[in-house]
Amino acid sequence: MSMDVLELIDKNFSLTPSRWKQTNELLESDCGVKRVRYWSDEALMNWHHAWRNQAEHDQVLVDRMHHTVEGRWFVPLEDGFLTLHDVYFDSFPKQNHEHIWGRFIGEMLAFGVEHPHYQGVHESTTLNILDNLEDSNRMDTNLTMIRKSLPEAKRRLNMVQEIFEQYRHLPKPILESSLSVNQGKRVHGYLFWQGGNHYPEAGLQGVGSLLADWHQSTDTRSVHALLDHIDDRFTLTGGYDQLIVAELIAPREVQKCMGRMENAGPEQSKQILDRFEQEWETNLRLVEEVYAWINRRAKKVIR
Repeated sequence: MSMDVLELIDKNFSLTPSRWKQTNELLESDCGVKRVRYWSDEALMNWHHAWRNQAEHDQVLVDRMHHTVEGRWFVPLEDGFLTLHDVYFDSFPKQNHEHIWGRFIGEMLAFGVEHPHYQGVHESTTLNILDNLEDSNRMDTNLTMIRKSLPEAKRRLNMVQEIFEQYRHLPKPILESSLSVNQGKRVHGYLFWQGGNHYPEAGLQGVGSLLADWHQSTDTRSVHALLDHIDDRFTLTGGYDQLIVAELIAPREVQKCMGRMENAGPEQSKQILDRFEQEWETNLRLVEEVYAWINRRAKKVIR
């Protein structure tokens, strides 16, 4: 298949592929490294094409689909479609660039609310964490730290349910289910966003995960600045800010720890539990910081 794909790309695009950097995924060419994506679901491909075109602006580039020599943005295959995308590897800075990141995230949120009609969208998995917590009752009784955290984790999940219920009238943005700061690359001074190819999800889980990433490598000022600039493009205050808090309150630390422990040996278990404790405390600090931002914005409105 690998050689057939290279020949197909050589025939359909205005570039010359040389060899695979990562078989059937990344290729080297006379125009730099390119990512090859395969799509079996045409509607999903169309959705990814649409949001990529919408989110790009004067300070942000997106890994949009390359056009073929015939002017199409995909190549038909027997069992689906192929698209070609730019790839870059240098990370885009976060601190002092919050205005660029924030506007881009706001653009994605706006698109997700304004274009909600996609039949393959998945519902948020946030409330399903409860299932994993119930499964954890069968865990090794020696994992005292996790077991002691379960009552608080369930209390947090109940809070999430209450927030979801309170703001159920708000249209849920349709976004990629997983967003990470690692997707933001730098090219010629621009933020270059490398999107995925997964089914979109209704809700703010992706924004919550990106905010958690951001918090790990910056500070409170930077978190607040990022939220300010998202809010400038897509109004968070009035409900969406609370829905982001709900995603952060959700006890994903327990869920992640459970997954890591499944195949861990004795030596790894201690490291995983230490990481769990650290993530638990870090996430609580992030929730406090977001609440502080919400309160600050509320005071500005009152004035």
